[in-house]
Amino acid sequence: MSLTDDAALWWRTLGPLPVRMHVFRLANDARKAAWRPGLPVLVAFWRQRGQDAARLARHEPLVALGTALGRAPQPDVRSLQTGRFMLAGRDVAAFPPEDWALPGARPLEVYEAHYLDWADALVADALNGDGASLVLVHEALQGWAAGSARLEKPWEPYPRARRTLAAARAAARLTLAEHHGRDRWTAKHAAVRDLLLAIGAAAACDLGLLAERHLDGNHLLVDRAAQAVAELAWGHGTHACQTLADEVERQFPGDGGHVEASPMYHALLLEDLLTVRALWPQGPTRMRFDHLLQRALGWLSAIVHPDGRLPAFGDTDPDALDSLGMTRTAFGGTPRGQTDARQAAWQSRHGGHFAIVHTAPPAWAPQPGHAHADTLSVEWSRNDVRVLADAGLAGYEGDPHRELNRREPSHSTIEVRDVPQLELWSAFRVGARGEVAHVETGRADGWDWLTAVHVWPQATHRHLRLCAHHPSGKLVVADAVIGPGDAIARFLLAPRVQPESAERLRVGRERVVVSASRPLALAKGLRFSGRGGVSEGDELHATVDAQGTWVVFGGGEPDEARERFAAPWAALAARA
Repeated sequence: MSLTDDAALWWRTLGPLPVRMHVFRLANDARKAAWRPGLPVLVAFWRQRGQDAARLARHEPLVALGTALGRAPQPDVRSLQTGRFMLAGRDVAAFPPEDWALPGARPLEVYEAHYLDWADALVADALNGDGASLVLVHEALQGWAAGSARLEKPWEPYPRARRTLAAARAAARLTLAEHHGRDRWTAKHAAVRDLLLAIGAAAACDLGLLAERHLDGNHLLVDRAAQAVAELAWGHGTHACQTLADEVERQFPGDGGHVEASPMYHALLLEDLLTVRALWPQGPTRMRFDHLLQRALGWLSAIVHPDGRLPAFGDTDPDALDSLGMTRTAFGGTPRGQTDARQAAWQSRHGGHFAIVHTAPPAWAPQPGHAHADTLSVEWSRNDVRVLADAGLAGYEGDPHRELNRREPSHSTIEVRDVPQLELWSAFRVGARGEVAHVETGRADGWDWLTAVHVWPQATHRHLRLCAHHPSGKLVVADAVIGPGDAIARFLLAPRVQPESAERLRVGRERVVVSASRPLALAKGLRFSGRGGVSEGDELHATVDAQGTWVVFGGGEPDEARERFAAPWAALAARA
């Protein structure tokens, strides 16, 4: 790549960002350069402040958080108890590690080690009767405190914020146990609780000065959540809770979906916000926060598949909810919300039949790093079983499958050969991007339907898609591509689906018939599970051009579908 091409790529990547983010990035880079030589002194200062704050920790909010955590499913600690450190889906080290820099680990894995979620998991297990877990977490925390003082990554704002949240949760479990006056409460329990409080408070020190305005999105929101936790649990700062509520209102607008349009990050953020809510006493100041949180929970409830898995749009592990106990508990009792198709997703649900289409803009301008080339991707469940599902989530930086995972072959959408719908590069970079236009929804003869156009960068191509879903579970997908080159529509089959042919799928005990206006072909593609597993999966391919291709899942003929939806399809074509 020439210098001119390289400069143009950076311009396409940085140009869409708000100007203020460039200013904040320069300030952040200057901060990192300035503190690097004196980091051990700064860490010692923060830790002293953390110890002072730990003595003033507020009992009642921690008991309330411990109670909320007690109602949720408990974290999984099996790998930790066998002495292995599972991070970002991979076995990366012994636990506790001798070297907390984790040589050879990928960047995200190193960061996750310093979040201290493992401490919360071990404390939860210890309180369920395993004394060995309490000894293990105490030794691991002491080792971490000694091994992290001279490392840079643990003291970046995001791991500090995550550590504040995890430490508060673990300390809250122990505080509740003490409050209940358990006979098993010992000096070891108190020592672990005090150490956690000091670690969490130290991580929260000066976090307001380090808030990641240069990244925005989920990073900034987690920073704000940690500040609110520090205010509620340790008395650090003022107005942090109201600042968090303002940020939630900005990042969960309209129908309650998060602006990055990643269901997994939506759910991860809810776990943090529910932590804040549990600490925050009821009263007038919390009412707006509660309303915003209920709307976000309603959106999550609306987009979850009947089997409890998330749609794999953007950076999303479909099984992410398994590790988010408070979120699972909260949204299970929340009335199902509605999604606005003009924001992020269109969904149609009839009992165990469910269809969803990713209608979000190709990338949210302030934080595009979690975007994938999955615009207008469709997922579908029938009789509580997923039939169409995107490929899942591979790892992040350092994962050899990251590039493929972000591109069209990992999603049930359109690919135009040699013309990507989104300029993806590096692990989190996004250059040129198009837009979603002419989103319309309706209902006819019991069918829910959506039409939309995805316009490629520089308007080189236009993808027209119609999706229609019937209460009987039938699904219709129509596609047309306006622009030069060869295009195919991919339909990725979920793991439990066994194709007998391109026209007949076995889904559990049921056979699902597939018919199309053009020949369908069976193919193979990679699937990703748990951010560490890679396997092969089946998928259906169909060629697409400007004339359109119609595919019917679950019985019926393409010509019948074309006639039934002739009006919305014609209106879409006229607007495109």
